Order: sequence, then structure tokens, then C-alpha cells
Amino acid sequence: MRIVIGGAGEVGRGVAKALRSEGRDVVLIDNDTHALKEAQALDVLVLQGDASRREDLEEAKVRDAEVFIAATQRDEMNLLACGLARDLFEQANGDSGRSLMTIARINDSELVEKETEDGRLRRWTGTDHAVCPDIRLVDDLKAGLKAAAMSEVLSLGDDAWIAEVEVLPGAERLVHKTLGEAEATIDGLPRVFALARKDAGTVVPDESTKIEAGDRLAFATVGQHTFRRIVQAAGHEEPEYPEHPRVAIFGATRLGKRLAKSYLDDGASVTVLSPSLEEANQLAGSEVGKGKDIDVMHGDLQDVDLLNELELGSHDISIAVLEDDHANIAVAMQASELGVQRSGLVLDDSDLALMVKRIGRTYAVSRRRVAIDSILQHVHSRVPGTYHLLASVPDLVGMTAVIAPGSALIGKPVSSLERGGKCRVAFIERKGRGDSKTKLRASSDKVFMEDDRLLLFVLLTGVDQVESDLMKRS
Repeated sequence: MRIVIGGAGEVGRGVAKALRSEGRDVVLIDNDTHALKEAQALDVLVLQGDASRREDLEEAKVRDAEVFIAATQRDEMNLLACGLARDLFEQANGDSGRSLMTIARINDSELVEKETEDGRLRRWTGTDHAVCPDIRLVDDLKAGLKAAAMSEVLSLGDDAWIAEVEVLPGAERLVHKTLGEAEATIDGLPRVFALARKDAGTVVPDESTKIEAGDRLAFATVGQHTFRRIVQAAGHEEPEYPEHPRVAIFGATRLGKRLAKSYLDDGASVTVLSPSLEEANQLAGSEVGKGKDIDVMHGDLQDVDLLNELELGSHDISIAVLEDDHANIAVAMQASELGVQRSGLVLDDSDLALMVKRIGRTYAVSRRRVAIDSILQHVHSRVPGTYHLLASVPDLVGMTAVIAPGSALIGKPVSSLERGGKCRVAFIERKGRGDSKTKLRASSDKVFMEDDRLLLFVLLTGVDQVESDLMKRS
């Protein structure tokens, strides 16, 4: 599969690296010399050019591609590039029956929500899929704040989760124990499906794999109530999460408004503090801002007297959603110092997000990391489901897939998909009577049935083979 990516920034490079690890033929286009220099470390074809210029897309041979991804930082350029790529492809391929999937990274959530209705965005831009991180990251951030000691929490849908945590030296029930011993002795411990060890890479472990301090474990789990059990087993202290938390949000941005509404819907009380008077007034005058459980204020976010007056320390959660990464980090640290137990923040830079997660009970979500995941999910849509790269276990993918009617896997055991050690099936979600669903642990001898929804962990190098197995027909 040939994939052309316009934009060699962090998002474009992240997508290119993952796809190249899967064995895809990848081309990156950018005219920024710094981005191009960074991209040279990847085993992909790098072209200096502009993805919104016909001649540069022709040089990238977009006519031969199956997927075109526009991942620059500018919405209008991404939409234009998708339209040009589709036009060039259709001119070259005519009625050949071939098709080009186009994916655009979009920052403006309102544009995506309004224009994707009834296929309008595709009609006037030639864009099949618009990826907006802000729409998706609210749920990831809220889930992560329920267990801020986690390295990462990712949704696989239907209250199924990937939960990644580092094992501390004091975790007596895990350190120097095998996975089999840990699962047998720790009541209700979810199953571990990936283990990353410094300087040793990532493995899909078995029951005899021994756990050491510093290991990063990826769990497959059902229900957010299990998060606290996981982090405590790994040696982290985790306070009880309140049923109706008091939440402080720094920034009355679009994302701040989205977060405020989500928490209010959950029964929380919300305080929004904005450095922008205009944004504060807009939120206060909106339907969200008129609720009885929300206060919207304008002020200096670094003013300690104001923060004390607002009783910031009595809030259970603080979340920083300003436009500047360093401002968000400063606000989160200030909130922690004033006594807030859980601090969340949204950053652009994924490396900064990884670093910040090591500061107390602070949970950070990277917009760029969410964008990478969302783009990859669309690239892999021939096998419908979710697709997540784990940030600190980068050679592992968490994904879901459905056993379609006529699949060659129907009637076959789980071991038939897991052969070769590239993949482990964590759970099987099976339909029951009516609308009921049951999640089953996927023992190696359990047999697949039609319409089973699988929760999988797959090494990047095995994604293509696993997808091929899932698509085979009997």
C-alpha cells in the first residue's frame, strides 16, 4: 500500500513511522527544512515540496497511492491538499475502479461537527475523513484523571480500556513475580498483555514472564472501577475518586467549554477561569455557562491570591486547556502546589505530555498523539474498529475488530489468530439475547463466533498479517 502524507511535523512523522513499521510504502512531503531533517531518520521517501501544489503531489506519485493524508498545522491547507490529491488521482485513474482515501487533520472542531453532516465536507473538499483531536480527547482525559498515576488510558469502546502503568520498586505483589503468580494472588487484577522493559523492547508476555521494577505493563480491562486496583498493585498511591467532583478548568476555549459541559453532565460542579475576557463572556452567555453548577471568571491564572480566593485547593480536579503548552504546564504545577489532588492538561507536544505525566498525580493528553491515533484508525478502516498506539510502548497497538459474516475465523480457536506471537486477544465481546453483551476472557481454545468483537494487542510488525487474517473469507 502506497501512502502519501502532506506535512512532516510531529503528526506526519508519527503516522509515517507507524505505517512504515507495518511495511507500508510511505512518502512524506514538506517544505520546512527542520521538519525534513527530522524526517530523514525515518525509512520513508522524503520530498521537499508543498502538499497544496499540483506539481509536488504529482512528484509524490499520488496517482499511485491508496491513501493521502494532509497533516499540516493549517486546516485550509489540509482541505485544499485533499481536494487536489483526489482530483489528480481521478484524472490519472479514470474508471479503473481504484479509489483514493483522503484524510485531513482539522483543528477547528466546529468545522468538523457542522460540515461532516450528510457528507457535506467530502462534497466540497474531497476529504473522506476529517480528524479533530479535541472531539475525541475529552473522554481520554477524563478517564486518565480517574487514575492519574497511569502512564496512559485509552478507550476501546463499550467501557473496555487499555491501561498502562509503570511498576514501582515498592510493588511487592508484582516485583520478581511471574504474571501467572500475580494474577493468581491479586484479587481482580486484569490481564497484562504487553510488557516494555528499558533497553529490552516490548514483548507480548505469557504466564511465566517475570515482572521487574521499572517495567511498563499494558492491561486490558473492562470498567473504570478497575483503574485504582491496577495502580495500587503497581505500587502507586491513588486516592478515592469522588462521585461528584469539583472541577477547575483553566481556559474558556472551545475545548474548555466542551470539558465543562461533559463534567456538568456527569453531575460535577465546575469553575472556569479564563485569561481572556472575551472568551469568558462568550462561555458565560452560552447555554453551558448559564447552568447552576458552573462559575465562569476572568483573571490572571498566576495570581495566587485569586486562586486562593477561588478555593482552588478544595477542588478535586484541575484541567489546563490554554493554547500554549508551557502555560498549561505552569498552571498544572501551580494547582498541584495549592493542593489539587488531580491535575490534567492538554498539550500539543507528545514528548512534553510523556514528561509531565511523571509530575505527581498529573495526567496529560497530547493533541498530536490523538491526531496520530485517529488518522491511523481511518487508514486501517478496512478492518473497522479502534486503533491505538501506546505512547511509551510505541511498537504495540491496541485495536478492536469484529468477526464478520463469512469470516474464515468462525469456528476457529483464538490460538489460530495468535500464532507467531505477534498478537494476543484480550477479550471477546459476544452478543447475547436482545441487546445484551458479554465480555469473555479469550483463552487460547475459545472458539470465535460470527459478530464477536475482539479486543487485541498487536505488535506493529504484525498488524498487516493480523488484518489479513481478520479479512479472510471461508
